[in-house]
Amino acid sequence: MSANKKISIGLVGFFFITILIFLYSKSLEKEIKIGFIGALTGKYSVLGNAMMNGVLLAFDEVNYEINGRKIKLVFKDDKQNATLNEEIVNEFINKGMKVIIGNVTSTMSKISISIINNHKDMFMISAASASNEFSGKDDQFFRVHVANNSKRFESFTKFVLKNGYKKVYGIYDPFNATYAKDYIVNFEKSFISNGGESFLAYEKTNTNLDILVSDVKKKKPDIILICANSVDSARVLQYFRLKGIKTQFAMAEWARTPSFLENSGKTSEGVIFNIDYDEKSTNPRYLKFLENYKKKYNSKPSMYAAKAYELSRIIIESLESVDETKVKQYILEKRSFDGLQDIIVFDEYGDVIREFYNFKVKNAEYVRIK
Repeated sequence: MSANKKISIGLVGFFFITILIFLYSKSLEKEIKIGFIGALTGKYSVLGNAMMNGVLLAFDEVNYEINGRKIKLVFKDDKQNATLNEEIVNEFINKGMKVIIGNVTSTMSKISISIINNHKDMFMISAASASNEFSGKDDQFFRVHVANNSKRFESFTKFVLKNGYKKVYGIYDPFNATYAKDYIVNFEKSFISNGGESFLAYEKTNTNLDILVSDVKKKKPDIILICANSVDSARVLQYFRLKGIKTQFAMAEWARTPSFLENSGKTSEGVIFNIDYDEKSTNPRYLKFLENYKKKYNSKPSMYAAKAYELSRIIIESLESVDETKVKQYILEKRSFDGLQDIIVFDEYGDVIREFYNFKVKNAEYVRIK
């Protein structure tokens, strides 16, 4: 082969590779990257993995494509570690991500929000972070989970008082105090405003359980309220029952997962919950979601899987109308979205209003109290 022919073939190959690189770079420009940050390992992973499942199901349904643009989801485990959480959020920002789903706990969300709020073209939305500390702020953080304000507890505190429980003993998870202690504080505010008394105690789940048992026996509460993850809630409940404490228990929605029933066994019988989610809802949207979730994962979804699915559908709808830098504006303009069981209404600060129901564990099931 002559030298000229070799040069000619080489030039053709060079131009062909250049075109491929150009087309590939253009396809990357069209790609929308969405970050997910939350606990995917450890004791909080019950929530994180459920949320991940809900997100994946929603984007499966649109085949990871919106208006011809490919969607790339990037999942990161914050391991409930502040330093790691910070690194991940900054990594998302450096990679040009404008939409982030997370975190699982309010304590980690607080760290993420402090970074995200420095970037007005970014948007973060959570399926679980309910601390009232985030309420009423014009920032880059929204959520589909109701905040722990005293109004949110109205139906719960009225139910507790109506059933004669006047003396409350509070226990919370100190490792997610931004949410858990906030929950106890605002429950107490609502409880007092409806005629109840100040709580007998504010204790922590990592306190020696024998000390807690002794204190409960001494103070004799009518009801023990725990705000903790499903593992710790079940652990405390089982130990108290083992030590002969028969006091009524109430738990925050954080613990209301299938794993709580599995970990607590028969000791969960009669435990009260107040929550904005009903597994036996007959809403057609929910029934379709339930069918698709079971088909994909061969299991029933938890509330957190459902709420992660809902927020993903809101992101998808937004991206069908605007680019990823304007998701917040789109949601604020529309305000009202179809949830799986109800209508999700955002206020001007990205907080939502939803209806709550009372439940009691009966025969290892969460049964709604009419």
